[in-house]
Amino acid sequence: MDRKALFDAVRPFAPGGKLLPAHVPLIDAVADAFGLGGQIEVDSQLIADLKRDEGLRLKAYKDTVGVWTIGYGHAHVQPGTVWTEAQADTALRQDVLEHNAELAAALPWIAGLDPVRRRVLQNMAFNLGVKGLLGFKNTLAMVQAGDYEGAARGMLASLWAKQVKGRAVRLAEQMRTGR
Repeated sequence: MDRKALFDAVRPFAPGGKLLPAHVPLIDAVADAFGLGGQIEVDSQLIADLKRDEGLRLKAYKDTVGVWTIGYGHAHVQPGTVWTEAQADTALRQDVLEHNAELAAALPWIAGLDPVRRRVLQNMAFNLGVKGLLGFKNTLAMVQAGDYEGAARGMLASLWAKQVKGRAVRLAEQMRTGR
């Protein structure tokens, strides 16, 4: 995917489907932060992990907080919406690009993490939203400092871990070991 395709992929998620000047540096940041130059690819392992963690539903449903959702956790759709698996796959890739761009802009230091630990934070940002992930201040400080054991403990001690159970255990182990 080149930069134009990334902008085209993110545009439908902007308010009113229009990117604002403030959005441009955020979208550029993901490409720059990950050293991707003009080619932006979605991490295939992250996609596989999210498919497992989010599950696929092709008919709109209310999620645990009452938001109409479809596909692999694509929120804010109209009740009664029905998708094909191809539509769900496309939306997942677009959603990942959007979340990763926002995450890279908020935490530019994640570009220096190994791919496994960066993927853990990307997975959490997809699940919680970037704003939700940023609430893990102590855990993120430990990740940034390289205290992955402490970060894993912080992840498991959270309300989020109680809610997502096995996902949290798996992601904490990946944070701890880098595998």
